[in-house]
Amino acid sequence: MTDPAPPNTGNRRREDRHRTRLRAGILRSRDGRRLGDCIIRDRSDNGARLVLTEPVPLPLELQLEDEADHRRYDVRIVRRDGQEIGVVMERASDGKIG
Repeated sequence: MTDPAPPNTGNRRREDRHRTRLRAGILRSRDGRRLGDCIIRDRSDNGARLVLTEPVPLPLELQLEDEADHRRYDVRIVRRDGQEIGVVMERASDGKIG
């Protein structure tokens, strides 16, 4: 079952985000099941702005796999506007992957 995404509540970031080169990401459930693909638009130490490659239902808590740095992060959705989502990085899970 998927929880509804929180409403778009504006900018409440604690840190500046920096644009990245567009990077590929994979969204996974906390148990590792692949949910969909995304593009990482910008990122800070505590969060990221992602664009889904196709609309998919997502739980509020999931994992983001950053294909550029080969790490998987536990994240929580704090904003969703169509296919763009804002996430808070809760912690790096398991360290490096691949």
